[in-house]
Amino acid sequence: MEPNKPVSTLQLHPVYQPIVDRQLSVIGYESFIRGTDASQVLADFLSPSFQRLDRIVAMDTLCKQLALEKYTESAPLFLNSHPYSCDPFPQPLSLPKRHGLVIELTEHALVYQEQRLLKNVEWLSARGVRFAIDDFGYGFLSLPFIMRLQPQYIKLAKEVVQSCSDERSQDVLKRILQPFRDMGIQIIAEGIESEAQFESLLLVVDAFQGFWISKPKILLGA
Repeated sequence: MEPNKPVSTLQLHPVYQPIVDRQLSVIGYESFIRGTDASQVLADFLSPSFQRLDRIVAMDTLCKQLALEKYTESAPLFLNSHPYSCDPFPQPLSLPKRHGLVIELTEHALVYQEQRLLKNVEWLSARGVRFAIDDFGYGFLSLPFIMRLQPQYIKLAKEVVQSCSDERSQDVLKRILQPFRDMGIQIIAEGIESEAQFESLLLVVDAFQGFWISKPKILLGA
């Protein structure tokens, strides 16, 4: 891919991975981007530069737009938001009417312009948008930020899930998460790769996501 290929010409398409509850019923889908230019987009996202901020925000907006346009389900759609994009849902995009929207803020990246982000979060929350902390337990977000954000979901990083290999570690994780659950926050375990992992966390978390449940896929009708 050309390093500075115009964002509007990027060859991308969305795929969706289900999030399920303890009964394996779908409670939502998270979108991911695939396509000829997906690897370069990912590289730009993982190695962001403030000098390329406009391009990063434009790519973030395009990924959200494609995910919304191709989504065919009624369950909530989970959309990742780049930490350099202070507006988790930029104005060119229209809030969906047929399904709920959950915007994921990644915990493993330092938040850029926190106060501006929280102001936009407040505006979106008033319009029914919900929020999730992604990759929880493996990053930088402070407890005060999380309390101000008031997310409806916390998604455990796969590294946290993989570390819960015995009853002792599972009990420790359960105790750590209990205050969040007392606040009404649902806990989602990411990176579930086996039935054993799923069963070991049944009493610890509320929902699950990972290749054991389903790989990201193009939805029928999308």
